[in-house]
Amino acid sequence: MFTALPATLEARDVKCRNGFVLEREIELLRYSNDDWTLFTCSPVSKNKNEQWTPGVVDYGTRYTQITKTDLSQTWIIQHNTFDYSKINRPDAWMLPFRWTADGKYLYLYPQYYPDGSGAFPNSEYLRTCINDLYRINLETGKFELVIKKDQFGALGLSPDDQSLVYSELDRPHIIHVRSMESDKDLQVKLNTEIVASGSFVWNPEGTKVVFAVAYGKKSDERRDDISSTSIFVLTPRYMHAQMILAEDTRLLIPWSCEDKIWLDANTIHLRALSDKFAEGENIFTIDIQSGSVKKFSTPAPEFNATSTSTPQP
Repeated sequence: MFTALPATLEARDVKCRNGFVLEREIELLRYSNDDWTLFTCSPVSKNKNEQWTPGVVDYGTRYTQITKTDLSQTWIIQHNTFDYSKINRPDAWMLPFRWTADGKYLYLYPQYYPDGSGAFPNSEYLRTCINDLYRINLETGKFELVIKKDQFGALGLSPDDQSLVYSELDRPHIIHVRSMESDKDLQVKLNTEIVASGSFVWNPEGTKVVFAVAYGKKSDERRDDISSTSIFVLTPRYMHAQMILAEDTRLLIPWSCEDKIWLDANTIHLRALSDKFAEGENIFTIDIQSGSVKKFSTPAPEFNATSTSTPQP
């Protein structure tokens, strides 16, 4: 998603209007790409002691700017043109979700923050922890809402950026695949009682989606009591979902391993969320055709035992 760039902010003409300040300046280049620079500018409070007092600073005047690297084009998203209520506070900004491969769109979302309780339900590992998802057409500047946070639990764009898979937040047994060009939305209903679904992983060809579902109960708003997970493979062309692993108590979900999810065309990494496994011992693989699960282990490096020194007696 992110590109490490050697260019400087000055070379990209990154600056805010008078009375505004850059948010997360140190991270801006990491979230931009070779062709565009993305940054958010927020109003400065006249009195720093009052910047956290609701209503004192109008954070609706905050804006996000996307500027072409050669400075030939600039698009500005004014935050009061969309529902920014969850980020109506200092240090909030717009983050990229996906720069599309064809260079036409930027998918992005308003960054918002938890309440500091530290609670992190197991089911949250299946969900996409972002706010409302938007996109901007980098050719025309059209800015639009793709999907609201209260509509989805998890989502994932296909490798060609043409399809969006997502689960419903309140009805996680319903999985959607939406065409991003025609807006046609198809759905499949899983015949299972679950509390969450997600961790969507598309294969590189965009013909399969692997995902997990969680069983258990919601013990309260912050902590779900998850007892097991199942793994499904969805074929979007036929909107058919097949269970390949049923109610596993290791709480396995698709997981990237050193930024790599797919080992080969039929094998992906899984991570066990169960606290029975130590870190490093909780990585598995699954064959999406057979459903066979194996413990993942990295082969030990081979060394040639040669020496230029004289052996000692």
